[in-house]
Amino acid sequence: MDSNLARMVSTVVIWTGLTIMAITGMITGAFIDFWMALLVVGAATVATTFIWGSGRASSADINLQNLEKQKREDKVERVLNKLSKAELAELRARLSESDGELLTLEELVEEQERRTRGY
Repeated sequence: MDSNLARMVSTVVIWTGLTIMAITGMITGAFIDFWMALLVVGAATVATTFIWGSGRASSADINLQNLEKQKREDKVERVLNKLSKAELAELRARLSESDGELLTLEELVEEQERRTRGY
């Protein structure tokens, strides 16, 4: 279920329950106390605020993670675009080696940079 839809359903349930309690209290005369009504409305308001405020941070975190992931992907694309065909072939060969020691792409790129700098 979409998080906004879940929030909306929760809000409707809270305020529908409050409305039912208010109508029942008016009919039976048990809901006459002003402070009790204020307490129930306050609790519904706090619950609604909590429901709608709780998901904002997680949405922001997800957006930040997606942005960071895209930056990493862009960096890898830039590095791969700089490699020549021979370097790409060597990279593929090194990545497909099955000697038990697999190197990460970052290690291979660093090694290539060291070679081009003459270290």
